[in-house]
Amino acid sequence: MNPIIEMYDHLAVALTGDVQLLLASAVAALDPFWNQFEDEIEYESDPLYIALNVTRGAFPDIYADAVERLRCGAPFAELDTLLCRAITAKGIPLDSLEAISYGIPLNSCGVDLEDPDFYAVHTPVLPALAPFGIDTPEAETYSIDVPQCVHTAGRAIVGSLHDQDDPTLKQVGWLYAWLFGCSGNSLVDLSLDDLYELQPLSWSEDDIAFAVEMIEEADGVMTDAMAGLKHLQASPDLQAALTRNVAILYRELKEKGKLHDRIRLHWSRPDSGADRTAVPDPLVLQLRGDAA
Repeated sequence: MNPIIEMYDHLAVALTGDVQLLLASAVAALDPFWNQFEDEIEYESDPLYIALNVTRGAFPDIYADAVERLRCGAPFAELDTLLCRAITAKGIPLDSLEAISYGIPLNSCGVDLEDPDFYAVHTPVLPALAPFGIDTPEAETYSIDVPQCVHTAGRAIVGSLHDQDDPTLKQVGWLYAWLFGCSGNSLVDLSLDDLYELQPLSWSEDDIAFAVEMIEEADGVMTDAMAGLKHLQASPDLQAALTRNVAILYRELKEKGKLHDRIRLHWSRPDSGADRTAVPDPLVLQLRGDAA
């Protein structure tokens, strides 16, 4: 037998006879980075190093899988895929390990009604905004003027719809909560630019739990919002009620300069009628201009 191999055999036997050495061997095998990470994650480090640091503290099962693949000589691309899929399954969508270097990655669904690109990408929502006097932007328009009265009326519509007992009307309420940025969830309410201006969430235990909760809530809001859009598209009666209620709100804003809690808005139950584009009453356009 080769003397070097024979020496390793003797060492292996000796390890089994000493509890401390056996424990150290297990640590070296299962947790090779046990003494390499600082308490604070250094976000300017290599993405794989950060990912191992993050998973060691937050997702030990993912860390164990990654260490096993490292022992097998897995290339970076394989580890990237493994770690991204595993972290995504924990509730934090991750497309690339590069994104892990900036804290917990968060995606925004927020709406900027003054941005013409929004209407180009989300053409199905245009009929939902028509009762507020918002029309399809003209070509080569760089910004859309959306008066404050539109947001004021929109948020009043959200509050009224959420006060209804009908779950379908509540879903329509989530549609307008998304469009007017008043859902209470930052991922739904803030644009991507606004989200980038906030302090990123770290990979601490508390921030991870908060991020997962916020992402789940945002997904639920957007699911309800899209369901609400379908209900609105399929219900001419609901479209008519919406147009009527917006006109009431604009009239109140014109006469009083603000909305009062005593205003009661009445809603029709969504029906199963054919799709019909909501067309604002001419009075709505007039009142919007006056209220602005």
